[in-house]
Amino acid sequence: MTLAGLLAGCALTAQSADDLYPEAHPPAGIQPKRPANYQPYKYPLSPQELLAKEGPTMEKLAKAAWADIKQINGEGKFKNTRESLATHQCPEWFKDAKIGMFIDWGPWSVGAYSITNSKASYPDWYEMRIRDEAKMKQYHAQTWGDDIGNDDLINLLSDRRFDSRKFARLAKACGFRYVVPFLKHHGGFCLWDSSFTRRDSMDWAFHRDFATELSKACKQEGLRFGAYVSVGEWDYPAILPDGQIGSFGFDAKLRKTNDLTNCYFLSGKIPVKDYSKDYLIPSSKELIDKTKPDIIWYDGAWKNTSDFYLTRNLNAYYYNTALRDQREVCINDRSGSDYRDGKAVVGKSDFTTSEFGHGASTLDAAWEECRSFSHNFGYNWTEESDPTAILSDKACIDLVVDIVGRGGNLLLIVSPTGTGEIPGRQLHAIENLGDWLKKHGEAVYNTRAYKLKEQPNWGRITHSKDKRKVYLHITQWPADGRIAVPNIPAESIESATVMNGRGTPGFTQPTQDGFMVDLSGCTPGDPRVSVIILKTK
Repeated sequence: MTLAGLLAGCALTAQSADDLYPEAHPPAGIQPKRPANYQPYKYPLSPQELLAKEGPTMEKLAKAAWADIKQINGEGKFKNTRESLATHQCPEWFKDAKIGMFIDWGPWSVGAYSITNSKASYPDWYEMRIRDEAKMKQYHAQTWGDDIGNDDLINLLSDRRFDSRKFARLAKACGFRYVVPFLKHHGGFCLWDSSFTRRDSMDWAFHRDFATELSKACKQEGLRFGAYVSVGEWDYPAILPDGQIGSFGFDAKLRKTNDLTNCYFLSGKIPVKDYSKDYLIPSSKELIDKTKPDIIWYDGAWKNTSDFYLTRNLNAYYYNTALRDQREVCINDRSGSDYRDGKAVVGKSDFTTSEFGHGASTLDAAWEECRSFSHNFGYNWTEESDPTAILSDKACIDLVVDIVGRGGNLLLIVSPTGTGEIPGRQLHAIENLGDWLKKHGEAVYNTRAYKLKEQPNWGRITHSKDKRKVYLHITQWPADGRIAVPNIPAESIESATVMNGRGTPGFTQPTQDGFMVDLSGCTPGDPRVSVIILKTK
């Protein structure tokens, strides 16, 4: 079977949203729009009714979750202090992995649009921006209608082509070593069978637990699995001191009003008195217990600290249970605003993150860049018809080589459509990367980067962990056949070869000023990026 065939849709017995409303799910590259026969959806229970029906059970479950957390952390090595958590080390497998797949899919994939700019664009913020940005409001009104809201996007989302096994197989076939699906974005729609909300994929929409499916599928393929969870939600229903229903905002602070007319993400959520204590931590613990992820990938924490979100309690629990189960795990730098690079960081994460080139990266710590091969985070229907939207085959490889050559991992955004299908141009870019990695994976996986004052203009350099091999990634083949290599800690060079190419490179021996490699008698091993292997002492 071809790689493109790996994501062919699987038949479902029940009618899905694309059967009922095909206008909302046209082929990739065609604008989704309101179906002619679609009537706006209204969730059947109000927050007050959900509280009366589900509140007592949820309160008991939350108390039991905290009792478990306190017991495990009381007995375990890691405590909920910054000092204790800072002793945890990023596992070697993460530094070796280099390439991960970030599956950006949810209700926003139906809206499938963002105003593109020269930097990153965020279709996965569609649900919010149709409420607070004039141009997006206008687009939504013209395409879907003012009466179509965020609940409708959940109702219209289709899982017809979302096959967890095929995603995992594709990831493995194309050289990815770990997979991180969006399991709860800022709108609060959970892609697992949650005991703490009805705004989830089991109770609302599909009756599927995507988190468990993906975790099993990835582990069956030998891939590491990560759980993306936003600690902040745009709206969450709150029990006010007087017993009325208000809301928590994105910063999880209480809005002292029971006017819910401008709260767009409350449906299916069970009101609580304390967002972090009663909902965020217990529900996230549930996800950890269900899927046993290798990575916790937090997001949405820039509005408040880890003290407020109580995430350090969960982090200690995660480390302690992983240690108990003999699993090596890691957490990114988004547990709270106090963990982010570029600020007075008082916490410590296992790895730092940058996003579309924004954010600090250093060889002193493991780091990861998250971005797509385009400008978009999430599916944007205009991408398929825009020849400039997605990087060229060569530019895709150049990007990977640049990140790995500077010591980082690439968590590549993959943005399925509203039916769960990877669009053709994205799929081609992934296959292109996989083809190159099959030929040059030795120079990428399990390698490390040198600390260089300045990166060479002809490409990037990696080396094996024992430093016996140096890999020169040639993104710009020299016109005169010669490249200058900066000073690296090598005593001498024994041999040089062109990976998958022809000819034997010449070389001078290393000095404090570096050395030269002569490629004039060689042919490139790959027109995208070639690799020269130097065996050294």
